[in-house]
Amino acid sequence: MLELAAALRREQIEVRFESPPKRGAYGLYSSAKRRIWVSPLSSELGILRQTFLHEAVHAVQGCRFGRVQPLGVKTELTPVVERRIRYLLHSSYAPRDAAIEREAFEIASRPDAVPLLMRLLRQRCKNVSP
Repeated sequence: MLELAAALRREQIEVRFESPPKRGAYGLYSSAKRRIWVSPLSSELGILRQTFLHEAVHAVQGCRFGRVQPLGVKTELTPVVERRIRYLLHSSYAPRDAAIEREAFEIASRPDAVPLLMRLLRQRCKNVSP
């Protein structure tokens, strides 16, 4: 994950391990500020990796056009993970954000999330060295 954080910083995406400005959020990405926040509470809850990866997906989704858009990555999920994502989408997110949030949850759940995001950064973002 440190390698991914460094790659994001090379892309001028700031990574802060502090409470996000949105109350109650464990993580947040602002495309306007090019900044990721990951709450220290996520570490205490054992969800630091998932939270960081979820927000890193949003950073990659937004680095090409300056606004977050789906990457088109498809992930096969177990039924349990699929149900959990569906629950989170319906309980916590606006329908207009469903596609980008679903993709962020899916990619963050993959065992190869870090190398996948590193590859997508190289493909989609200008400032990341190979």
